[in-house]
Amino acid sequence: MQLRKTSAFALYVGSYLPLSLVLLAQDIPAASLALAFCRPADITGATCDLPLMHPWWSLGMVAMCTLCLAVTLLTLKFVGTPRQIRVTEVKHVPADLINYVIPYIVSFMGLDYGSPTRLLGFAVLFLWIFWITYKSGQIAMNPVLIVFGWRLFELRYSYLQSSDPWVGRALCQVEVHPNSNYYQGSLQDVMVLRELEQGGMDG
Repeated sequence: MQLRKTSAFALYVGSYLPLSLVLLAQDIPAASLALAFCRPADITGATCDLPLMHPWWSLGMVAMCTLCLAVTLLTLKFVGTPRQIRVTEVKHVPADLINYVIPYIVSFMGLDYGSPTRLLGFAVLFLWIFWITYKSGQIAMNPVLIVFGWRLFELRYSYLQSSDPWVGRALCQVEVHPNSNYYQGSLQDVMVLRELEQGGMDG
C-alpha cells in the first residue's frame, strides 16, 4: 500500500497529539490556575468560559491531531496482508526519536499561539521534517504507535514457495518469532505483519 501525500501527512500529524496537548497547556493563563473548575451545569449553560488565551487554535490543533491519529489506527487496521512469509531472523528496533522530539524542543522555546511569526517558523520546520520523513519512506514509523501496542522489527524472511532471502522492517502488534509464518502486507516502505489464525502458525 503506497501512501498518498495526504494520507502520509495524516499519519505524521497524528503522531504529534501529545505536542498539541503541550501547546494547549501552555495556552492556559497563569491567573486561571487559581480558579475553581467549572461544574457540568455551568458548561452546558454556557456560563463558564474556557481558560484559554487562544481557544480556537488550542482546541482546533488537539482535535485535528486526534482525528489524524484515529485515521492512522484505522489505516493500520485495514492494511491488506495477502501474502504469507516465513521469518528466519528477527530483531526489535527501538523507535527513532531524534526527528520526533525536535518539534517538542522547539515548543518550549517561547512558542505560543499568540506569536504568528514564531508559529510560521515552527510550521516551516514541521513541514520540512514531514517531507524528509515521507521521502525516506519512514513515515509509518510513528513512536506514538507504541502506546497502541505496535512495535517495529527488523526481519530476515522469505515468501512461501520461495527460498530467496529478503530483509526489511515490519510493524506488528504481537511479538515476532523466528522460524514462524505471518501474514504480510505493506504500508509505504514498512511491512505490516499479522499472526496466522489459530492453528495456522508453523512453529
